[in-house]
Amino acid sequence: MNVELYTADRNDSGEWDRIVHESSHGTIFHTRDWLDIAAAHSGFTLHPLMGSVNDEPVGLFPLFRKKIFGINLVVSPPPHTALLYLGPVVRFSAVQQQNKRESLYVSFLDAVNDYIKRELKAQYVQIFLPPQLSDPRPFTWSGYTVKPEYSYVTDLSNGAEHLFQSLPKKKRQDINRAQKRGLTVETGGKNELEAVYNLMVDRYREQGRRVRVPIDYLFEIYAAYPENLKIFVARYEGDIVTGLIDILYENTLFSWIGNPKPLKNISPSPNDLLLWEEIQYCCEQGLTSYVTMGAAGDERLHTYYSSKFNPHLDIRFSAKKCSSVVGCIESAYANVYKPVTSSLKRQGFS
Repeated sequence: MNVELYTADRNDSGEWDRIVHESSHGTIFHTRDWLDIAAAHSGFTLHPLMGSVNDEPVGLFPLFRKKIFGINLVVSPPPHTALLYLGPVVRFSAVQQQNKRESLYVSFLDAVNDYIKRELKAQYVQIFLPPQLSDPRPFTWSGYTVKPEYSYVTDLSNGAEHLFQSLPKKKRQDINRAQKRGLTVETGGKNELEAVYNLMVDRYREQGRRVRVPIDYLFEIYAAYPENLKIFVARYEGDIVTGLIDILYENTLFSWIGNPKPLKNISPSPNDLLLWEEIQYCCEQGLTSYVTMGAAGDERLHTYYSSKFNPHLDIRFSAKKCSSVVGCIESAYANVYKPVTSSLKRQGFS
């Protein structure tokens, strides 16, 4: 299948976003406004690639390029934007047979890989595929190293009462005790977003780290997506003590940034009540699922509060490739590869 690749401009934004919304694996992060904001604040140059067959747009792939330490990096998503995934989006026809889908998918990725090699001259490529794009084989065939990534997804179809009763007895008691102590949870706007961010800064400072996601980036995202960003904060004695910046998109609430441990000791933890109130909000709004983004780490016996709601494990994939110049070998790791990858990992939510 012959896929023609071209760089989309702002005049293509309508078609770009239609592909995102029509695809089973398009995300809010793929929408054109979000990509432009991410590019402006990450310092990477956006290459918004679109593919077409017989002049019919069939897919998109946002790539971000920057030269660091003399090395051409190509990533999707860019660092310092709190994005866990991005990668390609393909618009498959509902009546398309599997062999036709695979042919389109592979041809599109082949065209993109050729662009990465010839036009961007990349020496290091890292791509985090979106959820629901469950076939990483073409990346493996093209020489990428592929590994799984995880999130927890809670099915809300049985309602809030069922989910509450499914919690361990102690967690239910802690939630009730928190309410009796006067802890409350409310939604807010830009001021609450800033308060959550400042709590994250203070908490990271306490741990000898720093938040690398710019507050101006979050403000701009909030201004562009006011209906999609949902800010939840927990108050105790009038003060905001913790909070979460969430994303509402297509009947799902994504737990995105926040949930810092309170700086002062509060027992029981307000974070338990905060997460439970989020679940209740989802059920009241008729949402179908709640996603704890990136929480299900691959460390053995790694547990999270959200796992107590009996979620299912959502598996997606990341793909990485580097040239011999960078040195995908052990002897070059300490000198070149490690500082590059460390820079990419410090995205403000690690």
